[in-house]
Amino acid sequence: MEQLKGLIEQLTAQEVTKSDAIDNNLASNVAKETGTTLVSGSQNALSSGNVSDIMGMLTSGGTAASLASNPVVKNIIESLTNNLGNNVGIDKSAASGFAGGAIPKILEMVLGSAKSGSNGFNITDLVSSLGGSGSILNNLKDFGLDQNGDGKVDIQDAISAITGSGKKGGLGGLLGGLFGKK
Repeated sequence: MEQLKGLIEQLTAQEVTKSDAIDNNLASNVAKETGTTLVSGSQNALSSGNVSDIMGMLTSGGTAASLASNPVVKNIIESLTNNLGNNVGIDKSAASGFAGGAIPKILEMVLGSAKSGSNGFNITDLVSSLGGSGSILNNLKDFGLDQNGDGKVDIQDAISAITGSGKKGGLGGLLGGLFGKK
């Protein structure tokens, strides 16, 4: 998790230096706020059962444009906008512009790194870190999330759920499992 936050903060600092609307002296504060908001927003989405949108985020193709339309990403952008205004003192318009541009780009880079295994972590580590120990995703395997029947829930299950290639019938089977139909 610390490695993930470090990567997010590094990428955020780069985005701040490109922004004319945010003073470069605030880069460290903006980076910390962005890292915290991004991780907590993803964790909150998981803990509130928003698994399909998290899986959609992880399997979206990873482009900034596709990520920007994801409901979880939209919520993170909104939270970051508020947090930058309230906690860092950035004008709401500047905060909104920064969050709307930076969050999808940062997620694109983080997910790309995680999928390729660069920067020392992979997508399975990323999903596990969001769920914490005793991962929330693994706790949901009884609801049909374990698409490949290997006893754990990981990115392969997410991909299978979205593409429909899993033993449980993809997203339709997943939703049926969540709502009691098996």
